[in-house]
Amino acid sequence: MATVETVLSSIFSTIPELHSGQLGLLSGVLVGILYWHGYRRSSLALLTAFYLLALGVVPAPAKGLVVVQSKPWYFCSFLLLTSLGAIGGYALWARVARLSRLRTRLSDGGPSDW
Repeated sequence: MATVETVLSSIFSTIPELHSGQLGLLSGVLVGILYWHGYRRSSLALLTAFYLLALGVVPAPAKGLVVVQSKPWYFCSFLLLTSLGAIGGYALWARVARLSRLRTRLSDGGPSDW
């Protein structure tokens, strides 16, 4: 049976790679939370800023960001997967909610009863 240590060591070979992936995951969660709460433009701007920061276009003012820029593949991968997962989840959630409201309206005697 695989333990957490063996799974993580198979994905990440060094500690900076692990930390870069963790920061990407947390950044993606932040972008997703902003998107879910209705801050669409702000969340997409933050996603773009994080991505440009990881690629080194924007200089890193802190030590943690230097780790991100040294291993941008992990940061960008987890950032995009988490952000797009949250945005896709929101789109699916909104569609299901819209369909359930439509079904409720039709079953309660909507325009078809006129």
